[in-house]
Amino acid sequence: MIYGFSFEYPTDCKLEFNPKFKREEGDVALKWPQNFTVFISWGPLGRLKKSMTLEDHANFSLDRIKKGVQGKISTIERKETEVQGHKCLFNHVRVEVPRRGILGGKSQYHEVRSLHLHCERSSRYFVIYGTTTVEKSEQQGATVSNVIKSFKCH
Repeated sequence: MIYGFSFEYPTDCKLEFNPKFKREEGDVALKWPQNFTVFISWGPLGRLKKSMTLEDHANFSLDRIKKGVQGKISTIERKETEVQGHKCLFNHVRVEVPRRGILGGKSQYHEVRSLHLHCERSSRYFVIYGTTTVEKSEQQGATVSNVIKSFKCH
């Protein structure tokens, strides 16, 4: 448990905290030996715009990914779920990352899974997410799912 929230991870997993993290906000990377990384980010609910719903927050995050890679996003799965009594939004998307340069070439594809959670009790939002290649998607999906299932926000 750190700063009032917890999650389970295997003993062969390495934790890396952002050096500037604190109780109010921060992020941690969970690095698996199989080259999977799952991130947990958190921050104060008050920082989100007053009218920003859970869905708005998730869409904002996906828009940032799209702009960052300047590619296309295809939704594979989007569903409401529940974690510790909170309504959450889970997204699984495929991102087409175009090749740049004079030679061009085929685009690369990555898959991103994310869960957005707003916890009024702790006055924080949490985002759990992971990115991988299409080839490792199934394994990484199970990894993200296990972190989500064990997550406790308060």
